Amino acid sequence: MEIFMAEYQIVYSSLASKKMLKSDLYIILRKARHNNKMRSVTGLLVYIEQSFFQVLEGDKKLVSKLFKKISSDERHTNLRILYEGEIDKRFFPNWEMAYATLSARELANWAGLKNTTTLENIFESMQSENSRVTTVLSNLLNNPSLILPQ
Repeated sequence: MEIFMAEYQIVYSSLASKKMLKSDLYIILRKARHNNKMRSVTGLLVYIEQSFFQVLEGDKKLVSKLFKKISSDERHTNLRILYEGEIDKRFFPNWEMAYATLSARELANWAGLKNTTTLENIFESMQSENSRVTTVLSNLLNNPSLILPQ
């Protein structure tokens, strides 16, 4: 008899403590990919206008522990959980940590917020209406050219 283990996901936004250079992001990605592979955690990192948008997926205990560690990282502040809970399947099952480049306007459009002009408004809307998070992730997956190879 196979035991079904539900997948767990945390999606959050935060504000970078300082402007991140490409080299800073590369260091974060390299370390995250190595550590996530060891934990069987997958996800996505997006950096837009000095803000992070990140998805973590996997075993609940491991994802929660990782998020707790990330929460204390001084490279960012103002962490806001946009979604947290069980999911039927991972959005990024083959990515220890995908990295996507997109604009605030694209993020707003994908969240169904065509008149939204600030990232703060986008993240507030995503936090209050979790279905917007799923819509954004689905749109990202439908535009694979935005996800940079590992």
